[in-house]
Amino acid sequence: MKKLLFQSDDYGISDAVSDGIIKGIKEGIIRNTGLFVNMPSSKRAAEMIRDIKGINVGIDINLVAGRPVTDPKLIPHLVDETGHFISSTRRMKEGNVLRHDGLKVIFEEDPYVYEETLLETENQVKRFIELMGRKPDYFHGHSLMTDNTLKASFEISKKYDILNTINVMTSKNIKMVPCDWTPKPFLITEQMCTDVTDKFLNSLKSVLNHEIGYFICHCGYVDADLLKETTYTLIRTRDLECALSDEVKTFLKENEIELITYDDLREVL
Repeated sequence: MKKLLFQSDDYGISDAVSDGIIKGIKEGIIRNTGLFVNMPSSKRAAEMIRDIKGINVGIDINLVAGRPVTDPKLIPHLVDETGHFISSTRRMKEGNVLRHDGLKVIFEEDPYVYEETLLETENQVKRFIELMGRKPDYFHGHSLMTDNTLKASFEISKKYDILNTINVMTSKNIKMVPCDWTPKPFLITEQMCTDVTDKFLNSLKSVLNHEIGYFICHCGYVDADLLKETTYTLIRTRDLECALSDEVKTFLKENEIELITYDDLREVL
């Protein structure tokens, strides 16, 4: 492997996560990150990253945390009684899951009503443009994907001419670096003792015979706002530790692996 796309999701979900990702960009190997546009910390996050060169900032379409960009009255099936998005955990508990099909979860009845999902997806892209002053560098779904969320993602990414990461994940020319250490549920005690750096290096070694590797993680620090939105918490500090690791940087240098962005993949796709 000569090229690696290293991506850290959930930028803007909270101040602490944003601060961690910025550190991982400036001092580590993060070259791609997706912005949450619907959170209280989104504006601050956009302001911090807007002028940083050499990275790609995409959009993480978020339908499971915080409040929507759209008026909740227009998307009643996406929100709870308080106007917040229904969490993925609740979706999985209350929905009749038939099977998992690759990246998708197949429900007996898709909980994401297509017209509402399409509306919120487009409004999040519009909000990104407002916050960043330009289109996203890439389009990425967050947490839970169904037939309707994927259909909406492809329609809006095509409409705005934004590279959809599904095309990267399914490309024969790109190899996903295995990540088998993030179970659901992921207990705090397990998150605390997971050595992401060691596991990442072992996974990277297993795909060195491929030309292009692709790895997604969730770097960041932890604050109270994050704890309100997700159970995926302390592992973010381990992911950041990996992104900053001298051992990882040395491995990349010794194996002549170049860190790339989505911009570098357009010809490949």
